[in-house]
Amino acid sequence: MGLDTVELVLAVEEIFGIEIPNDVAANIFTVGALNEFIVAELNRLQRPDVNKDIVYDLLRNIIVIQLAVKPEEVIPSARFIQDLHAD
Repeated sequence: MGLDTVELVLAVEEIFGIEIPNDVAANIFTVGALNEFIVAELNRLQRPDVNKDIVYDLLRNIIVIQLAVKPEEVIPSARFIQDLHAD
């Protein structure tokens, strides 16, 4: 994982209060896959009122800030390296 990706993972962990193991992070290639992981992890931790749409909106904002991309570029099928140019 490059610096952009590491910083993104750290921001996601901090904001959502979860941990993403390195081996898991290394196998998450799209925005949608990361969103699904976050939602599953929040549910596993029994966090109240997990709303997939709200999680996605927050995740999109994190990605926009961390990777300096336009919000319209952050779609579920967007790949971090190829489409969003994370290193």
